[in-house]
Amino acid sequence: MRTIVLLLAALLAGQAIDAPRIAQHDFKQLIARRNVVIVDTRNADAYPQGHIPGALLLPLEGALTWPESYEPTVSRLIASRKPVVTYCA
Repeated sequence: MRTIVLLLAALLAGQAIDAPRIAQHDFKQLIARRNVVIVDTRNADAYPQGHIPGALLLPLEGALTWPESYEPTVSRLIASRKPVVTYCA
């Protein structure tokens, strides 16, 4: 989980991020096993128009900092023992 914290910190610091990627097949397996936390990083307007069921909204697009209202979601990600997969499209 330290990886997600480091990735979020790098993102917020404006650094380039080389996040590991997984294949769609592997992602589907994680979903089937209910062994994943899914994070939708698109803007808040896109989320209600369609998102992966169960995905947490954490709109980080263009963000250098996040508002205090994001803290519960970030805390949940940090505390999770499951892999975290983010998507933006």
